[in-house]
Amino acid sequence: MFSNPEPDLHRADAGVCEAAVVLAAPVAALSLACNIRVASATVKSTRLTIPGSQSISGESFRADPKLVDSVICLPLPGGRTAMVLTIASGGTAGDVNWAIYVGGPGAYTLSLVRGGYKLSLARKGADVVETDPVYKTNDPNCCPTGGFDHTQWHWSGTKFVVARSWHNQTYKP
Repeated sequence: MFSNPEPDLHRADAGVCEAAVVLAAPVAALSLACNIRVASATVKSTRLTIPGSQSISGESFRADPKLVDSVICLPLPGGRTAMVLTIASGGTAGDVNWAIYVGGPGAYTLSLVRGGYKLSLARKGADVVETDPVYKTNDPNCCPTGGFDHTQWHWSGTKFVVARSWHNQTYKP
């Protein structure tokens, strides 16, 4: 029903847009990009492996870059950036792993890998909060009744550490 028309290269402003893109590229290269495309490429280039201790199967596995589901970007002291990403299960389990890469100056390096089941992440100031549903015996996959475990992670200057953990009945941290 909808089609993507071919660009009109004869329009007077077509060259202006192309020039703006070319001029913007060197500026963007000066800062470390943080987005889902970069996250997927980083997972692929670093061959991110989820250890068995953080895997719902108990077995180590290589993360599929195509399953990067979300990204949170956190500015860190010293011009560094934390790229926090989730890995989807590819099925009904939602996001089942997450990782933090820290970069700048230079490429991103892996700082933390965690696992869970239907986990979610949220930014809280300069920190990231992991939320995990708690399933009681016989709870259906859709509906955990045990509340939620929350863990707040904070950059110590050299690594991410647990700043606080709590449990409540609220999904939102």
